[in-house]
Amino acid sequence: MKQFVFIFLIFLSTINICYAQEPKILEYNQGDKKLKVEIEGKEYTLDVPVEPTVETIVETPPLEGNATKKRKQYAKGPAASNVSARLFNIPTDNLLPRNGVGFDFTHRFSGPIKEETANDLYGLDTYSYTGLGLYYGITNNLEAHVFRSSLTDAIEAGTKYQIFKESKKWGNGAPFGLTLSSGFQNDNIQNSIDFYVQPIITKVIVPNWLKVYLAPTWSDKSATIGMSNSLSASFFTFLDPKGRGYKRSSGTFALPIGTALQIWPNKLSIFGEYTPILSGYREVENGWSFGLQILSRLETHVWTLGFSNVPYSTFGQFPVGGPSNDWHFGFNITARIK
Repeated sequence: MKQFVFIFLIFLSTINICYAQEPKILEYNQGDKKLKVEIEGKEYTLDVPVEPTVETIVETPPLEGNATKKRKQYAKGPAASNVSARLFNIPTDNLLPRNGVGFDFTHRFSGPIKEETANDLYGLDTYSYTGLGLYYGITNNLEAHVFRSSLTDAIEAGTKYQIFKESKKWGNGAPFGLTLSSGFQNDNIQNSIDFYVQPIITKVIVPNWLKVYLAPTWSDKSATIGMSNSLSASFFTFLDPKGRGYKRSSGTFALPIGTALQIWPNKLSIFGEYTPILSGYREVENGWSFGLQILSRLETHVWTLGFSNVPYSTFGQFPVGGPSNDWHFGFNITARIK
């Protein structure tokens, strides 16, 4: 027991020795911000750090050549139209980012919506024309795509290049957007590779709410299935499409115009399209369509539900118009995978 008490006393004395003496403040010079202290019998003079106040902070201008660039701000239309590759038929100015991947699926019912078609569920019980496209972002300003339609087995390959975007504020950049879309298409009737080109001019009328599109289009050898007074083979059963005596023409020049109006923020928009044919080959009527665009919660998918008189869905073929003014139901699905 005595040994334990002796060891404990030695332990306490060791702890007491290990404690350093508390510094003693001798003098503080507020003007020079100097502090004189005494530590274990020795005097020291210390500089007191000064915390900057709002009044003492001075912003140093950036050195010449190292100025920070302001990020450009661009005008945006309805959220749904900012994702989709097309309104219904008209191509939009949307591009995937570099290495981005997306797809586009189109579906057009062949049966018209009329009273006498009630037995066919007003066209929903008839056969349909589908199309599937794949899109890839080569750069942030250049996109490539391939698209195949079941109508005449048309295959299209093209690119979109964004020349400039519309500035968000007037005077800070371009007053409208300009994107160039062009490519080639082929089908099992024409059996030739045909060129098309369409500058896409866009203008945001009301930011985030209203946007208009204008896409003057030239499509070479566009009369793939039409005839002299066309009712269009597109709405007939293809028994022998090559034997129908199609009319080859020099092409079509049209002026597709479209608009998108948001009616539910970041969710729902309505759209309308009209395509007057200015010269060259045309079907019986100018093309038109209207309907709804629904944006997914993550803003990666757009479902487009619409009515149109145009069965075609390739960018080079839709400008020829429709075989009638009958309403036909259809839909598109656009998705950004990456």
